[in-house]
Amino acid sequence: MFSPDNIDFAESKKNILSIRLTPNGFYFSIHCPTDGTVFYQNSVSFSPIEDYLECIEKLIFDYPFFSDNYKKIYVICVDDATTIVPNDYYDKRWAAEFLSFNCLNRKSHIISNELQEHDCRVIWSIDKSIHSFLSRALLNPNFVSHLSFLVPLFYKLHNKNKDALFVNFNDNKMLDIVAFSADKLTLAKTFHTSNLLEESYYIQKTWESLQLNVQLDKLFFSGNTSNHSECIDNLKRVVSNTDIISWNVPEGAKINNEEIPTEILKQLCEL
Repeated sequence: MFSPDNIDFAESKKNILSIRLTPNGFYFSIHCPTDGTVFYQNSVSFSPIEDYLECIEKLIFDYPFFSDNYKKIYVICVDDATTIVPNDYYDKRWAAEFLSFNCLNRKSHIISNELQEHDCRVIWSIDKSIHSFLSRALLNPNFVSHLSFLVPLFYKLHNKNKDALFVNFNDNKMLDIVAFSADKLTLAKTFHTSNLLEESYYIQKTWESLQLNVQLDKLFFSGNTSNHSECIDNLKRVVSNTDIISWNVPEGAKINNEEIPTEILKQLCEL
């Protein structure tokens, strides 16, 4: 099923492997940070009746290129059970309590990623068995929450003199919302949504709760926007300043932006 024919695995040390764990699937991409023409991605969905860890183990064992020595390996976990804590209040000993206070269903292994520009940390969790297996099967993987990719990306695109809300249409019926007030991060949260009404509700309710101005402040969209055009059109009737983010992908890269998760686009656009 996975056949990255355009990747020279003799040159793996030049490439970056990104594995993206979603609630019901597994995505991976391989790219070279110095050559935009080198890119491959693939994904598989797991059945709800399948054991998640066993599915991952089978993929890793069946395809030996996962065990190669890469320039860098990211394991990106996409989940709504995250919380953000300012560094002034963060203490590793209390990370599990911070997460439990804000999220009902935390997993067994707690991880935090620093958001350096915002002097805070994203706290999240992963099943200890999955973390243990991937730590053994991959060479020095970096475990990161998807929000720790999205927040710096949107902050880079953000006009620091304005207030703005960034909406990322994730897969697996998830919606990421990141907000800034001038140069300050005010919100970074992932919601589960099952229909257009819920999408619109979460975005509009967040806009209202943050007291953003429908005439002055901006609303940005990213992700698979084509599949959510009705939601976007509805919001355009309410908010004056809206925009769908366009990406400057590397020259020569033959990719469809909307087929690539936003966290992976961030890496490609840094080339």
